[in-house]
Amino acid sequence: MFELVNNRLNKKTDAFSCRRRQILLGLAAAGLAPGLSAENKKSDLLTVGQKREVWVSAQGSSAKFFGVSWTDSQSGSVETALSGFRGHAVSAHPLRPENIIMYGRRPAVTAVEVSLKTGEVEKIFSCADGKHLLGHGCFSKKGHLLYTTEAELKSGRGKIVVRDALSYRQLDELESYGIGPHEIKLMPDGKTLVIANGGILTHPDTGRKKLNLETMQSSLLYIDLKSGRKLNEITIPEPKASIRHLDVASDGTVVFAMQVQREACGHNKVVPLVGSHKQGEKVKLFVQPERVTEQMKDYAGSVVINEKHRVVGVTSPKGDLAAFWHIDSGELAGYHQLSDVCGINLTADQSHFVMSSSIGQLRFIEASTLKENKSRRIVSDNIHWDNHLVLTSL
Repeated sequence: MFELVNNRLNKKTDAFSCRRRQILLGLAAAGLAPGLSAENKKSDLLTVGQKREVWVSAQGSSAKFFGVSWTDSQSGSVETALSGFRGHAVSAHPLRPENIIMYGRRPAVTAVEVSLKTGEVEKIFSCADGKHLLGHGCFSKKGHLLYTTEAELKSGRGKIVVRDALSYRQLDELESYGIGPHEIKLMPDGKTLVIANGGILTHPDTGRKKLNLETMQSSLLYIDLKSGRKLNEITIPEPKASIRHLDVASDGTVVFAMQVQREACGHNKVVPLVGSHKQGEKVKLFVQPERVTEQMKDYAGSVVINEKHRVVGVTSPKGDLAAFWHIDSGELAGYHQLSDVCGINLTADQSHFVMSSSIGQLRFIEASTLKENKSRRIVSDNIHWDNHLVLTSL
C-alpha cells in the first residue's frame, strides 16, 4: 500500500505574478465589462498543438481577496480576477473556450463569467428573486444550456434552474426532489442529470448554519432533462451522511462523496464517505480502513474519476488527506497528505491527479503509482486555492 507522504510545507518560494481585477459593480446591471462583449468578440485561440493546460479555482482567504485564479504548469504564474464574493465550483464554458464560470455559495445569489485570456469579468448573473445558488452547475451536451443548483428561500426546496448558456437568462426550472442540491453532472446519454441532494437546509440570512439536521434526508437523484421526471432515487443507510459531490464515468458509474453530520448522528461509529452507483445496480460503499476514514474527519470535499486507471480520487480538507480507491473493487489504492487539500482533477492525458490546497500548492500525483511528481509541484505564496479545481486550456 502507498505510504503516507510526509506533510512538510515546501519552503521554496517560486516566482509568480498575480494580476487582480476588481469587478466594477456599476456595470453589474449591464453584465459586461467595457469593450468585452463576449457575444461579438472573435476568438484568436492558439492552435491545438500550442495550447497549454490551465488550472482554475475559486480562491481567497478573506472578502477583500475572494475571486477566481488560474495557473499553468509551464510558467507557474498565477492570475486572479476578484469577485467580491466567495466562489465555490468553476465550470469551463464549452461555447467560449477561453472563459469560465464561477458560482457563489455560502449561500450566495451571484455567479460570474471570466475571460482567462484578458482576466476581465465579462458577465455577472444572479438568481431570480426568492432563490439562492448552491455552488455548482453543468452544461447540456451541446453546451447551449446551463443547469445551476439553487433553492427557494421560503420553502428551501431544491431547484435545477435551466439557463441560456450565453445570456444566462432563465428558461425553465426543474425539481431536484430534495433539499440542498449541490453538485450535478450530465450523464453519458446526454439526457439524464444526476444530482447530489445534500439534504441540508441553509439560508442566506443565517450563512452556513444548518437548519434541519434532525429531519435531513440526503439522496442521489436521477432526472430526465426533457420532462423533469424523477427516474431513480438512491439513499444510503446512514441518514446523517450528506451526499455532496460526485463524478461520472463514461460507462455511467457515479462515484459520490459524503459529509457526515456527526452532531446529529447519535453514535460514534465510523461511516464510509465514498460510494458508487450504476443504474440498475445497488449502491456500493467503498472499503475504507478505519484509520483513513477517521483521519478524513467525516468530511469528503471533491471527487474525480480517472477512467484510464479506474481509480477515483477524493479529498478531505478537514483531514488534510486525499485518498484513492479502485472503482471496480471499492478497495483503497493509496493516500497522500496535504494541508487543507480540497480541489482535485486530472491532467488531460489522465497520467496525473492534480490536487490544490489553501496553502497555495498544486501537487501532481502519478496515477499509476500514486506518488507525487515533485518536479511539477507549483507553489504560489499568497494564493489560497478553494474548494474545486478545473482543467481547461489556452
